[in-house]
Amino acid sequence: MCRDVADYVRACILCQQYKPTNQKPGGLMKPIIVSEPWHTVGIDITGPFTKTRRGNHFILVVVDYFTKWVELFPLLSTKAATIAQIFLDELLCRFGFPVRVISDNGVQFLSNVFTQLCDLLGIHHQRTPLYHPQNNSSERINRTLKPILASLAHNDSKGWDLKLSQIAFALSTAPSESTDNSPAFLMFGRRPRQPLDLILPSPPVSDDLPSSNELSAYRK
Repeated sequence: MCRDVADYVRACILCQQYKPTNQKPGGLMKPIIVSEPWHTVGIDITGPFTKTRRGNHFILVVVDYFTKWVELFPLLSTKAATIAQIFLDELLCRFGFPVRVISDNGVQFLSNVFTQLCDLLGIHHQRTPLYHPQNNSSERINRTLKPILASLAHNDSKGWDLKLSQIAFALSTAPSESTDNSPAFLMFGRRPRQPLDLILPSPPVSDDLPSSNELSAYRK
Protein backbone atom coordinates (compact mmCIF):
# COMPACT_ATOMS: atom_id res chain seq x y z
CA MET A 1 0.00 0.00 0.00
CA CYS A 2 2.78 2.46 0.90
CA ARG A 3 4.53 1.68 -2.39
CA ASP A 4 1.28 2.31 -4.29
CA VAL A 5 0.92 5.68 -2.58
CA ALA A 6 4.54 6.57 -3.42
CA ASP A 7 3.98 5.59 -7.07
CA TYR A 8 0.83 7.72 -7.18
CA VAL A 9 2.64 10.77 -5.81
CA ARG A 10 5.47 10.32 -8.32
CA ALA A 11 2.87 10.35 -11.10
CA CYS A 12 1.08 13.45 -9.78
CA ILE A 13 1.58 16.35 -12.18
CA LEU A 14 1.32 19.04 -9.48
CA CYS A 15 3.73 17.18 -7.20
CA GLN A 16 6.33 16.85 -9.94
CA GLN A 17 5.81 20.44 -11.06
CA TYR A 18 6.45 21.97 -7.65
CA LYS A 19 8.50 19.38 -5.76
CA PRO A 20 12.10 20.55 -5.20
CA THR A 21 15.20 18.40 -5.09
CA ASN A 22 16.63 17.71 -1.65
CA GLN A 23 19.95 16.40 -2.90
CA LYS A 24 22.72 18.00 -0.87
CA PRO A 25 25.47 19.87 -2.73
CA GLY A 26 28.96 18.53 -2.58
CA GLY A 27 31.38 19.77 0.02
CA LEU A 28 32.39 19.29 3.62
CA MET A 29 29.53 18.96 6.10
CA LYS A 30 29.75 19.45 9.84
CA PRO A 31 26.94 17.46 11.46
CA ILE A 32 25.09 18.78 14.48
CA ILE A 33 25.15 16.03 17.11
CA VAL A 34 22.02 15.55 19.24
CA SER A 35 21.27 12.72 21.66
CA GLU A 36 17.58 13.01 22.52
CA PRO A 37 14.28 14.53 21.34
CA TRP A 38 13.83 18.27 21.80
CA HIS A 39 17.49 18.77 22.70
CA THR A 40 18.09 21.01 19.67
CA VAL A 41 15.42 22.73 17.60
CA GLY A 42 15.61 24.87 14.48
CA ILE A 43 13.37 27.90 14.04
CA ASP A 44 12.75 29.97 10.93
CA ILE A 45 10.22 32.24 9.23
CA THR A 46 9.20 31.57 5.65
CA GLY A 47 7.14 33.73 3.32
CA PRO A 48 5.52 35.99 2.40
CA PHE A 49 2.75 33.94 0.85
CA THR A 50 -0.61 35.05 -0.49
CA LYS A 51 -2.40 36.83 2.33
CA THR A 52 -5.19 34.65 3.68
CA ARG A 53 -8.71 35.71 4.61
CA ARG A 54 -7.55 35.74 8.24
CA GLY A 55 -4.63 38.03 7.39
CA ASN A 56 -1.80 35.49 7.66
CA HIS A 57 1.00 35.66 5.12
CA PHE A 58 4.06 34.17 6.87
CA ILE A 59 4.77 30.84 8.58
CA LEU A 60 6.87 30.12 11.64
CA VAL A 61 8.64 26.78 11.10
CA VAL A 62 10.11 24.79 14.00
CA VAL A 63 11.91 21.44 13.61
CA ASP A 64 13.33 19.10 16.23
CA TYR A 65 16.79 18.04 15.07
CA PHE A 66 16.64 14.57 16.64
CA THR A 67 13.23 13.31 15.51
CA LYS A 68 12.52 15.81 12.66
CA TRP A 69 9.18 16.61 14.33
CA VAL A 70 7.63 19.67 12.63
CA GLU A 71 5.55 22.53 14.02
CA LEU A 72 3.97 25.15 11.72
CA PHE A 73 2.30 28.38 12.82
CA PRO A 74 0.59 30.95 10.56
CA LEU A 75 1.69 34.51 11.25
CA LEU A 76 -0.17 37.79 11.01
CA SER A 77 3.04 39.55 11.99
CA THR A 78 6.73 38.70 12.09
CA LYS A 79 7.44 41.04 14.99
CA ALA A 80 9.89 39.72 17.56
CA ALA A 81 7.31 39.86 20.36
CA THR A 82 4.92 37.68 18.32
CA ILE A 83 7.61 35.09 17.60
CA ALA A 84 8.76 35.00 21.22
CA GLN A 85 5.17 34.57 22.46
CA ILE A 86 4.51 31.63 20.13
CA PHE A 87 7.84 30.07 21.03
CA LEU A 88 6.97 30.26 24.72
CA ASP A 89 3.26 29.38 24.67
CA GLU A 90 3.05 26.85 21.84
CA LEU A 91 6.43 25.12 22.11
CA LEU A 92 8.21 25.53 25.43
CA CYS A 93 5.02 25.05 27.46
CA ARG A 94 4.16 21.88 25.51
CA PHE A 95 7.53 20.18 25.02
CA GLY A 96 9.78 21.79 27.64
CA PHE A 97 12.90 23.88 27.20
CA PRO A 98 15.41 22.68 24.58
CA VAL A 99 19.11 22.86 25.31
CA ARG A 100 19.76 24.72 22.05
CA VAL A 101 17.76 26.63 19.45
CA ILE A 102 19.23 27.33 16.01
CA SER A 103 18.05 30.21 13.84
CA ASP A 104 19.24 32.38 11.00
CA ASN A 105 20.20 36.02 11.50
CA GLY A 106 16.71 37.43 11.04
CA VAL A 107 15.97 40.56 13.04
CA GLN A 108 13.29 38.70 15.02
CA PHE A 109 15.86 36.26 16.37
CA LEU A 110 18.50 38.92 16.99
CA SER A 111 16.04 41.03 18.97
CA ASN A 112 16.38 41.68 22.67
CA VAL A 113 13.06 40.01 23.48
CA PHE A 114 13.99 36.68 21.85
CA THR A 115 17.56 36.77 23.16
CA GLN A 116 16.41 37.58 26.68
CA LEU A 117 13.82 34.79 26.60
CA CYS A 118 16.50 32.24 25.69
CA ASP A 119 18.88 33.60 28.32
CA LEU A 120 16.19 33.56 31.01
CA LEU A 121 15.30 29.92 30.33
CA GLY A 122 18.88 28.70 29.90
CA ILE A 123 18.53 27.98 26.17
CA HIS A 124 21.69 28.34 24.08
CA HIS A 125 20.84 30.39 20.98
CA GLN A 126 23.03 29.44 18.02
CA ARG A 127 22.88 31.38 14.74
CA THR A 128 23.71 29.90 11.36
CA PRO A 129 26.40 31.61 9.25
CA LEU A 130 25.08 34.10 6.71
CA TYR A 131 26.84 32.18 3.94
CA HIS A 132 25.48 28.76 4.97
CA PRO A 133 21.86 29.07 6.22
CA GLN A 134 21.03 25.47 5.24
CA ASN A 135 22.70 24.35 8.47
CA ASN A 136 19.30 25.06 10.01
CA SER A 137 17.02 22.00 9.61
CA SER A 138 13.99 24.23 9.16
CA GLU A 139 15.48 25.42 5.85
CA ARG A 140 14.88 21.97 4.36
CA ILE A 141 11.32 21.94 5.67
CA ASN A 142 10.84 25.29 3.94
CA ARG A 143 11.87 23.74 0.62
CA THR A 144 9.33 20.97 1.18
CA LEU A 145 6.61 23.29 2.43
CA LYS A 146 6.62 25.83 -0.38
CA PRO A 147 5.64 23.42 -3.19
CA ILE A 148 2.89 21.95 -0.98
CA LEU A 149 1.42 25.41 -0.46
CA ALA A 150 1.79 26.18 -4.16
CA SER A 151 -0.24 23.08 -5.06
CA LEU A 152 -2.91 23.99 -2.48
CA ALA A 153 -3.15 27.47 -3.99
CA HIS A 154 -4.72 25.96 -7.11
CA ASN A 155 -7.89 25.35 -5.10
CA ASP A 156 -7.89 28.13 -2.49
CA SER A 157 -5.02 30.60 -2.46
CA LYS A 158 -6.40 32.40 0.61
CA GLY A 159 -7.07 29.38 2.78
CA TRP A 160 -3.66 27.72 3.11
CA ASP A 161 -3.31 28.72 6.78
CA LEU A 162 -6.16 26.36 7.69
CA LYS A 163 -4.17 23.45 6.27
CA LEU A 164 -0.93 23.95 8.22
CA SER A 165 -1.84 21.55 11.04
CA GLN A 166 -2.64 18.84 8.49
CA ILE A 167 0.61 19.49 6.62
CA ALA A 168 2.63 19.32 9.84
CA PHE A 169 0.88 16.05 10.75
CA ALA A 170 1.68 14.58 7.34
CA LEU A 171 5.34 15.59 7.57
CA SER A 172 5.68 14.25 11.12
CA THR A 173 4.02 10.90 10.40
CA ALA A 174 5.95 10.10 7.21
CA PRO A 175 8.68 7.47 7.76
CA SER A 176 12.24 8.72 7.42
CA GLU A 177 14.58 6.97 5.00
CA SER A 178 17.42 7.24 7.51
CA THR A 179 15.57 5.75 10.51
CA ASP A 180 12.67 3.77 8.96
CA ASN A 181 10.53 5.46 11.63
CA SER A 182 8.40 8.58 11.58
CA PRO A 183 9.23 11.71 13.59
CA ALA A 184 6.02 11.12 15.56
CA PHE A 185 7.13 7.63 16.60
CA LEU A 186 10.55 8.85 17.68
CA MET A 187 9.00 11.76 19.54
CA PHE A 188 6.27 9.90 21.42
CA GLY A 189 7.17 6.21 21.20
CA ARG A 190 4.06 5.26 19.26
CA ARG A 191 2.66 5.50 15.74
CA PRO A 192 -0.36 7.84 15.55
CA ARG A 193 -3.49 6.43 13.98
CA GLN A 194 -4.06 7.82 10.50
CA PRO A 195 -6.90 7.76 7.94
CA LEU A 196 -5.40 4.66 6.31
CA ASP A 197 -5.84 2.80 9.60
CA LEU A 198 -9.61 3.19 9.23
CA ILE A 199 -9.48 1.23 5.97
CA LEU A 200 -6.88 -1.46 6.60
CA PRO A 201 -7.42 -4.13 9.28
CA SER A 202 -5.70 -3.26 12.55
CA PRO A 203 -3.65 -5.74 14.60
CA PRO A 204 -5.07 -6.80 17.97
CA VAL A 205 -4.64 -4.20 20.70
CA SER A 206 -1.89 -5.18 23.13
CA ASP A 207 -1.66 -4.17 26.77
CA ASP A 208 2.14 -4.36 26.59
CA LEU A 209 3.66 -0.89 26.56
CA PRO A 210 7.22 -0.29 25.35
CA SER A 211 9.76 0.04 28.11
CA SER A 212 12.03 3.06 28.44
CA ASN A 213 14.94 0.91 27.23
CA GLU A 214 13.01 -0.10 24.11
CA LEU A 215 12.17 3.53 23.37
CA SER A 216 15.82 4.50 23.79
CA ALA A 217 16.83 1.73 21.38
CA TYR A 218 14.34 2.98 18.76
CA ARG A 219 15.61 6.52 19.12
CA LYS A 220 19.19 5.39 18.57
